[in-house]
Amino acid sequence: MHEPIRCGIVGFEYGHQSAFGTALADEPKAEIVGVAGMPDASEEARVRGREFAERCGVAYFDDPWALMDAEAPEAVSLCLPPERNPEVVVEMASRGVHVMSEKPVAAGSDGACRIAEAVGRSGIKFTFGFHAARFARPVSRAIGAVRGGQVGEVRILNGTHLQVKGPRYTISVEEARRRRAAGEPSVGELANHGGYLFLAFTAYTDSRVGSVFCEQDAFFYESYRIAQIEDLSVVSLEYESGVVGTAVVGRTTTKSLPTTDVRHEIIGSGGVLHVNAMRDRVFVYGEFEDGDEFNRGGFDTPAFGPESWRLYVDDFLRAIIEGRDPELTARDALEFHLTLEAAYESAATQRVIEVERS
Repeated sequence: MHEPIRCGIVGFEYGHQSAFGTALADEPKAEIVGVAGMPDASEEARVRGREFAERCGVAYFDDPWALMDAEAPEAVSLCLPPERNPEVVVEMASRGVHVMSEKPVAAGSDGACRIAEAVGRSGIKFTFGFHAARFARPVSRAIGAVRGGQVGEVRILNGTHLQVKGPRYTISVEEARRRRAAGEPSVGELANHGGYLFLAFTAYTDSRVGSVFCEQDAFFYESYRIAQIEDLSVVSLEYESGVVGTAVVGRTTTKSLPTTDVRHEIIGSGGVLHVNAMRDRVFVYGEFEDGDEFNRGGFDTPAFGPESWRLYVDDFLRAIIEGRDPELTARDALEFHLTLEAAYESAATQRVIEVERS
């Protein structure tokens, strides 16, 4: 029996940390030994971090390196802004600490390359938070079927990933203006959600993207136009194997759907596979709440079976124990960022862009 892996939780700037931290806290294979925020973290993030530390019965530190020195965790869950993430991952790697990172892992491919190089040098286990791309159970079953030859040779891929819930999780017009005036970056929806499709497509094709054509704009949100980020993208992908893919990624204003609309179509020489990533859910119709702007029409959608983020955390811990790579690696993160940058260049130039690799 392996001793529980000593885990630190660093950063609560985004909501995923609550899920990942909770999964680690619930795991017999892990032990939470401390929680930390960055010295310049927002007060909201500090409050979330302190509350989580209190629930776990551990100390909260205002600096991640104070946590590292005091508790010496073997692994950390990082949830930091992408522009801050590479420097922290590189330092964690130099200390031999395994890293589970929020997505996107960097602001661009240079940062993702720094991470991949540091992970390669150190030998640590690294994974990142596009969990539904491989661990949502309908998707993981589809990957298994494709790898098992059930559709023959993959020829064409189509995918949709539309985040719903309207303006609830988007930046306000006032916040967009503040960020633009301050020169602070904002993350568009292709960077935020595109990996859920791109990384699933990579598993279906077992091949790298060769070239990209992309069209995108801020169709739904004025705040996105002000912040100069997109809320909807249509991306055509040609893989080195000859497979052609189309991905539609964005955030709509729809409030009535219960959760993200995710669908994959895999067309092969021997068959066609359709994937609805919402299938492992129970649709419950409850009471409406008057006055709740973001009420989803009385819907609730509890999943049956383990959630994708719990399976993702389990894979990370098992990779450490078994001495193998996680399902999602630093190499996958770099490939995602190279594809993403090609898509952005294509959208700006209206040309097909080849993915450049050194």
